[in-house]
Amino acid sequence: MARISEFNPGRKISAAFLITILVGTVLLMLPASRSGTVVATTFDVVAPHAIPTGVPVFGPAFAGGAPLSIALFTAASATSVTGLIVVDTGSYWSAFGQAVIFLLIELGGIGTMTMVTLFASALRKRATFEDRAIAKVWFGLTPREVRHSVGQIVAASLLLQLGFAFLNSLYLWFSGHATSPLQALAHGVFLTGSAFNNAGFAPYQDSLMSFSTEPFLLLSLGVLIVIGGLGFPVWLMLYRNGWHWWKWGMTTRIMLLGTLAAIVFGWVAITILEWHNPHTFGAMPVSQRFLNGLFCSVSPRTAGFNSVDISQQYPETWLITDGLMLIGGGPAGTAGGLKITTAIVVMATLWGEIRGAHAINILGWRLARSAQRQALAVLSLFFGLVAVGSFLLMLFTPFNLNQCLFEICSALGTVGLSTGITPLLPVAAQFMVIIFMILGRIGPLTLAAALATRRRPVAYELPRDHPLIG
Repeated sequence: MARISEFNPGRKISAAFLITILVGTVLLMLPASRSGTVVATTFDVVAPHAIPTGVPVFGPAFAGGAPLSIALFTAASATSVTGLIVVDTGSYWSAFGQAVIFLLIELGGIGTMTMVTLFASALRKRATFEDRAIAKVWFGLTPREVRHSVGQIVAASLLLQLGFAFLNSLYLWFSGHATSPLQALAHGVFLTGSAFNNAGFAPYQDSLMSFSTEPFLLLSLGVLIVIGGLGFPVWLMLYRNGWHWWKWGMTTRIMLLGTLAAIVFGWVAITILEWHNPHTFGAMPVSQRFLNGLFCSVSPRTAGFNSVDISQQYPETWLITDGLMLIGGGPAGTAGGLKITTAIVVMATLWGEIRGAHAINILGWRLARSAQRQALAVLSLFFGLVAVGSFLLMLFTPFNLNQCLFEICSALGTVGLSTGITPLLPVAAQFMVIIFMILGRIGPLTLAAALATRRRPVAYELPRDHPLIG
């Protein structure tokens, strides 16, 4: 059997990711992971024309433990830092089960694929070409720079989470949202880790809807979502060069400006669309409408908390949210999606082609042709998966196109928002969503790494021609 250090880039990333999901599934199936809450279940595997009366389940279960399908779905969702759930996190899982979920979130967010890269480059004095390619694709750094930066990455992220967890725990206790200091601490730590890792898991049945009138927690978690979603390369660039913008690389400039633009666009669009919706913003004071509009713009990139009922939003708002979920955050961070850098590169490339430009320039840098090809490949892959996934979900379920499109965008973008159909998905659809969550987390990275490492010598060239376009 080949050692993990000898695997190609895609296998290195996928192996650690799938092993983590497998271990998490086994732990969540243990009776110790279940609370005493009883959840109605059904054994419908495929229900294309009827809504099930309970949570569809499949597979064996230990006495008093969670069924295989529920444990697998939750483990995959946590490790991929998605946040889609088929059972309520706070009531279905015990303290031990929630601790397992939290650990999976940390491993999937900070951790699983990053550590594979770091181990591969740290175990050998001379990194292979593939190791250098992964480090460059993920971090924009050489393996040596990655090794020197790992301590800074881990320490900074943990210290940041500890600081916010302390503040959030104090707030939960003094605002009366916890019955004891221990519960406040547990919920504060859980919410902080979930927000920083862009996971979207919450220990409450209504996610964050009970906090829709409280700016402190929404803004605190929103800041964590944005910071985690920026990505490690941006953190390191800011750590090394501070706010001396002229020293920033292209990735940092694109990420900071692109993040701001995406948040402002989503904030304005969602606030306007939902302003008079009586089921979401319509009954709120003006200040709370703006607050929740901001949070509804930040959360889809790609945390998945909701402060209002997503199922009651207008279809136009769902469409805006679909776009935000697919774009996601930054590369080599805790966010999912096709990434802001990919979206900006594609838009710049299209604009350059429309203008007939000989070179594509972004923020003072000339864009490499290879980056343009990689961005178009990732975008095409995502759009193809969205189309196929939405079509298949409509075949397996009784839900309409808007609901299925939203669910697939949420899974592929590793967001975790839902129109309320996730617990009602038949088992076949649950497994399909699991695949899309995994693809959304590791698909773009493995594709980019594969494109970066592909070197095929060509002994000859075919004659050129230009087919008619349009």
